[in-house]
Amino acid sequence: MIFAHDIPDGAKLYFGKKAKIKREIEKIASEVFENEGYEEIVTPYFSYHQLEALREKDLIRFTDSENRTLALRGDSSIDVIRLVLKRLKSEAKKWFYIQPVFRAPSTEIYQIGAEWLEGKLEDVLKTNINILNRLDKSYPLVVSHIKIPKLICELTDLEMEDIEKLRLYKFPNWVKKLLGDLEDVLIFPKEIRECVEEIKEFKKFNAILAPLYVANLRYYTGIFYRFLNKNDVISKGGEYEVEGIKSSGFSIYTDNLLKEWDG
Repeated sequence: MIFAHDIPDGAKLYFGKKAKIKREIEKIASEVFENEGYEEIVTPYFSYHQLEALREKDLIRFTDSENRTLALRGDSSIDVIRLVLKRLKSEAKKWFYIQPVFRAPSTEIYQIGAEWLEGKLEDVLKTNINILNRLDKSYPLVVSHIKIPKLICELTDLEMEDIEKLRLYKFPNWVKKLLGDLEDVLIFPKEIRECVEEIKEFKKFNAILAPLYVANLRYYTGIFYRFLNKNDVISKGGEYEVEGIKSSGFSIYTDNLLKEWDG
């Protein structure tokens, strides 16, 4: 039996102290963005192009009045860039948003996010860190490169699932070395070596390097990162390309961050 006061699994309800903390987190993030020259945008809940970002099984899909397939917004990045370039035709390069995304079957995910057209990931990461610092929070930073697993599959007999599940018994010796300290890059093929050198630049942020990690977002094209708290992703960001423009962005997962105040 479903009662009138029941809410679906994955749906969110905020009240009292938690609602107040959530509002304060969003206020602090807004202040950081505005101080760093970001413009705010709120995009539609519905989108025609979410399959560019996520797998079909992750989307809540239906049809519009003309029988065209659309989805509840599962990711904000591509929609933000396209709306800015094609609809707003704005010259502003830096945009932020505070809004939920939705994943099948009925999950709401509240996000604080930013996109920087033609921006460098290192600069986007600094904004991400500034927000966490204002919240007096610090988490391990893990940096990866989406091209490394793809190149390994091209250069060896490994499948992406072998890398994702770390089937070490299938790995050539040089692939196993990617789980090490990465100091001796000469042991890697040239294409891999170039990607490893790129992620090593993030050691100045005290980053943990994870070159074999496989991302679940389709649009990443290069380096991407995650801030982790035990098994939770607090924030993640990466490089991508939309409409031929190389850009960078990140999202902070508000609900995972709110767990810090639970209890």
